[in-house]
Amino acid sequence: GRLRALCPWAHLLSETLILSCVIGSDDCGGLLKNYSGWISYYKGQKTDCVWTIQMKPGHRVVLQVLPLNLTCGKEYVEVQDGQAGPNNFLKVCGGVTFVYQASSNVMTVKYSRKSHHPASSFNLYFYGIPVGTERGGGWTRWFMAACESGPCFYMHVEIKLSQGPP
Repeated sequence: GRLRALCPWAHLLSETLILSCVIGSDDCGGLLKNYSGWISYYKGQKTDCVWTIQMKPGHRVVLQVLPLNLTCGKEYVEVQDGQAGPNNFLKVCGGVTFVYQASSNVMTVKYSRKSHHPASSFNLYFYGIPVGTERGGGWTRWFMAACESGPCFYMHVEIKLSQGPP
């Protein structure tokens, strides 16, 4: 009852998970070590914000991207499996909810916008799951998204991305 009132999303998670309610901050990026929390849009002057989500060893990061309504061509959210680097997994600017499960205990999320463009609102929810309870890495649920690199619409299909040949 009380937890559900404070954290409306709590009822979506398994009762076996340890929950913590973290309210998103106005910070532009940073290291997030909480077991669960929100990344919310940044309203300040900076145009690039990078958050690194790090779980305890033995856990994997899961990121739920709630419906986005960013201005494609002017702003996007980028999701990377692991630390920030030159290879990204997906740049997305609009669409319906999808979930990504990292292959490790680290995930990087970047929000970028053009300097003349005001920031749009978005909310991303992350949490950790113990290794052994996951359903395999990669995009575990895709519904529909508009990608920054061009139109990419997927309806009710599963996509798994890999980092090289099997």
